[in-house]
Amino acid sequence: MPSENRPAAVKRHAFYIFLICAVMFGLGQFHRMSGAVIMPPIAKDIGIAVEELGIAAAALFFASAFVQVPIGMLLDRFGPRIIIPSIAILAVIGSLLIATATNFNELLISRILIGLGFSATMMSAYVLFAKWFPPEKFATMASWLMASSSIGGIMASAPLAGMIELYGWRSPFFFVAGATLIMLLIGIVVIRDAPPGYSNSLNAPLTMGQSIRGYINVLRHPRFFNLLAMGFVAYGPAVAIIGMWGGPFLEDTYGLDGWERGQILFLMMVAVPIGALFFGPLDRVFKSRKTIVFFAVTTELIAFGILGAVENLSIITVTCLFVYIAFVQQYYVVLAAQCRAAFPDHLVGRANSTLNLISITGVGFMQSMFGWILAISPEAGYRHSFMFVGGMLVIALLLYSRSSEKPMQETVAPA
Repeated sequence: MPSENRPAAVKRHAFYIFLICAVMFGLGQFHRMSGAVIMPPIAKDIGIAVEELGIAAAALFFASAFVQVPIGMLLDRFGPRIIIPSIAILAVIGSLLIATATNFNELLISRILIGLGFSATMMSAYVLFAKWFPPEKFATMASWLMASSSIGGIMASAPLAGMIELYGWRSPFFFVAGATLIMLLIGIVVIRDAPPGYSNSLNAPLTMGQSIRGYINVLRHPRFFNLLAMGFVAYGPAVAIIGMWGGPFLEDTYGLDGWERGQILFLMMVAVPIGALFFGPLDRVFKSRKTIVFFAVTTELIAFGILGAVENLSIITVTCLFVYIAFVQQYYVVLAAQCRAAFPDHLVGRANSTLNLISITGVGFMQSMFGWILAISPEAGYRHSFMFVGGMLVIALLLYSRSSEKPMQETVAPA
């Protein structure tokens, strides 16, 4: 594991790797967060019902979740240098396909390809950070990754809305396809799986059978399920608003136009890097990561409770609640650090990809859930959805309260 007295050349190369990971993750964030802005004009152009709108938005997340287990095994087996470009090319194809889509099926396929293409970016970054940076800085690097990559989400709010007004909804995806291809090629040249002199674990998987046994070890970690319960609601509540339903909610409930909706979503996205930079250092201030996560989720629960229980909220109040939800969602960097600290280096990819799998599945579920509830109850569907999210947060808190912070080597013998 690298230490603070790393050579200057190693530190410099680590910084370059961080930049590539941040840009790639940011491009993925653009797609993940663009739904609230991009889906309404696409729906009007090619004709999509509200239920299909939710399915198309969630397809990206379900596709990404579907491959997290094999991605984790491949990362621990072959390393990010091979895996990132091998998979990210699908995102380039998906971006081009969505730019030329003429019907729902083409839109759905493009979202699936984009979800697959960016499925390895976060986990690849975590695996690289574990080897290129000191262990005590993992949460800080994860927070900087979230903060710097959030420029992609910011671009998917008001700037994207403005671009759509000027050039239509197809042009941005041609640009993103080109940017993704360029970063993919740069990554091939720059990324290395570990710094010079790094000692790989003797337990690193050499065969697929060993990779599978490693996953079994991950799942056997005491109370890992309880941590995963929190992972299921870590991203879903905020991303369901930023990435899809915030736009339609503001239009249907408050009559805001595309530019006005984009401004509120822009404020939410600005809160994301602020939240990431806020929660990252807390990992080294408080002894218990669980305390940080528990407090953050409790306040998020209160925000959703207000949105669901109180009628006729002012647009200013709704904006403040939305912005706070986007801010507090960044407790995920602390949750990821708790997960990373529980496992040795050779299991980091599989452990964090399992957490990411659950988190992405939660996003897809909640985006679809809003659509289902709206289809059943068009008049009060949004409020019912907010209350449903609040109920899920309560259940997650109860389960997470029994999670463990002990490292794996203290509780489970490695296979």
